[in-house]
Amino acid sequence: MRVLMLATSLAIGLSACGYAQKTDGPAHAMPILSPANTIEACVGQYPDTATREATCIGQYSSACMTLRADGETNSGMIRCTGEEYAAWDSRLNTAYTRYMQQLGAPRDEGLREAQRAWMALRDADCEFEASAFAGGSMQPLVTAACMRDYAARRTIRLLGWLEEPR
Repeated sequence: MRVLMLATSLAIGLSACGYAQKTDGPAHAMPILSPANTIEACVGQYPDTATREATCIGQYSSACMTLRADGETNSGMIRCTGEEYAAWDSRLNTAYTRYMQQLGAPRDEGLREAQRAWMALRDADCEFEASAFAGGSMQPLVTAACMRDYAARRTIRLLGWLEEPR
C-alpha cells in the first residue's frame, strides 16, 4: 500500500518549484528548494492538520525525483526520500523541544513517554513494512518512505498542539 501511495505521489508530481521539467545539464537545471525550506513553506501555507498531511508529506521527494538527473533511479529516489526524512526529523525535534518547554511538569513526562512509545512503533512498523522487500532494491526506499511519513505526521501533530495548546 505504501509503495502504491509513493507511486501516486510521484504521478501527481507535487513540486516545490512549480510544474518544472527535468533539464539536460547543470547549466539549465532549475534549483530545488532545500527539504527544510520546502517543508516550512508548505506547513506555513496550510493551517489545518489534514491538509498539511495530504499536501506537504512527500512534496520535496517528488520535486527532487522530478528535477534531479538521477531522481528516477532507485538510488536517487532513496536519496531524495532520505533527505526529506532528515528534514522532517529535524523539524520534529524542534517542535518536540518547544512543546516540552511549554508543558512543564508533570505533563512533560507524559509527552516524553509518548514520544518514546511513538519511536518504538515507528521503528517496528517501518522494519515490518520493509521486510516484504528483504534483500531487494526496494527495501531501502520503502524504509525511507515509511520513516519520512511517520516523522512528518508526528511533526504535524506536534505543530498542531503547539498552535492550539490544550
